[in-house]
Amino acid sequence: MLFRVASVERFALAVLSIAAILAVGCAHTDEEVSIEPLVPAAGRVDPGLGPGTRALSSGPGYKGSPSWSPGGARIAFTVDGYVVDKPTGSEDLRRWTTRDFIAEDTEWESNDTLMILGAAPPSGGKEISSSLYRTRAREDELELETVEKEVSAISPNREGLIFAFGGAPNESRLALTRGGGKINRLYNRPIRGRVAALSVSPDGEEAVLAVRPPGDRETSGLHEFDLRKGEGREITRLDGNQEILGTPQWTEHGPYFVAGKRGGSVDSDGSEPLYEIYHVPVEGGAPEPAPGMGEDFVAASIRISPDGKRLAVIGRLNPEAPTNLYVLDPLVEDFTAVTTNEDMEIKTGPDDLAWSPGGKSVAVIARGTPSTEPEVHADPADRLLRDFYNLYEIPVGRTPR
Repeated sequence: MLFRVASVERFALAVLSIAAILAVGCAHTDEEVSIEPLVPAAGRVDPGLGPGTRALSSGPGYKGSPSWSPGGARIAFTVDGYVVDKPTGSEDLRRWTTRDFIAEDTEWESNDTLMILGAAPPSGGKEISSSLYRTRAREDELELETVEKEVSAISPNREGLIFAFGGAPNESRLALTRGGGKINRLYNRPIRGRVAALSVSPDGEEAVLAVRPPGDRETSGLHEFDLRKGEGREITRLDGNQEILGTPQWTEHGPYFVAGKRGGSVDSDGSEPLYEIYHVPVEGGAPEPAPGMGEDFVAASIRISPDGKRLAVIGRLNPEAPTNLYVLDPLVEDFTAVTTNEDMEIKTGPDDLAWSPGGKSVAVIARGTPSTEPEVHADPADRLLRDFYNLYEIPVGRTPR
C-alpha cells in the first residue's frame, strides 16, 4: 500500500505506530505477558453502519464469536483464536486463554465465568479434538478446567449450558452443565450422527440440532430435542447436495435455519443465491423458504432475539448487493433493513453476531471495505484501524406487537 505524508518525520511516526500495533496483536510466545490496551477507535473512525452505532473493539487481530455477559456490561470474543473480554464502555481488555489456544465458541455461565469450546495446541502430532472448558476471571491467572472432551456444539439456556459430545461410534449425546464444571444432567437418549450445531429455545424447553447422519455425507438433518422429556426426533432432512450453515434457531413459529449447496460460499459472485433461510413448522415436514425475504436474498447467518420473537439476519438483498444487518419478524413476515451500509464489509461467519441481553442491539464484526487501488493517507496511523475487523454495537430497538 502506498502512503504519502507531509514530512519524513510524520511518515516515520506512522510506521512505528503501525509496527507497535501489529506487535501487540500478532506476537506469539510461551511466556505470559500483560496485554497493552488497544487504541480506542471512538471518535476517530466512522463505522459507516448507521446512527447510534459504536465500536466495541479496535486494533488488529482476527475477531469472532461475540458473546454478551448476562448483565450486558461486558462482551467476550476471540482474537486470532484466543479469548478476551472487555467492558462495553472502555478498552480495558482482559484475556482468558493463552495465545496459542484455538477457540471456536464462548458463552457466559455467569458474569465472572466463561464456558469455552475449543482446543489446546496439538503436541506430538496428535489430532486436535475440541473440548468444553470452564474458566473464571482471576487476576494474572489463565486456568482452564475441562468439563468434557470431544464436544461439537454448545448453547446457553436458562439452567446453564447444553452441549453435544461424542458418545458411542456414530452417535452424539446431550448434557447439561450449570456451574462447578460438572455435568448436572446427561440425556440418555442418543442421537444418530454428529451434532454440528445446536441452539436452545428462549423458554429453555426445546433444542434444535443440525445433525450429520452417520455414513451420509450428502445430507444434513434437523432434529428437535425436548429437554424436559429427554428425547428427540428428526423433523426434516435436506435433499441432495445440501448442507445447513451455522446454527439453526428455534422461534415461536418453529425452527429457522440457513442452508444451501454443499461447498458453496455466501460471498460467491455467482448469479444465484447459494444460501437461503428456511423454515420448518413445529410439527415437522419439508423445509420451505422463509416468507418475506425476497427471492434473491443471500443469507449468511441468523440469531434469535432473547424474547424469541425476532431474527437478526446477516445477508444481501441479491448477489451483487452489499452485506447488511436485517431483522425478521416471523409473525407478521416483516423484514427490515437495520443498516444500509455501502462502505463497511460485515463479516459473514455463522457465529459472528450476537443480541444484547435486553434485545435492543446486535453486535456484528466489520471492517472498512478494502480498496483495490493505492491510497493516499494524510491522517495519523491510528486512522488506519478501520481496515481491521472489529466489533460494533448496532441499535435495533424493539418491535411492538
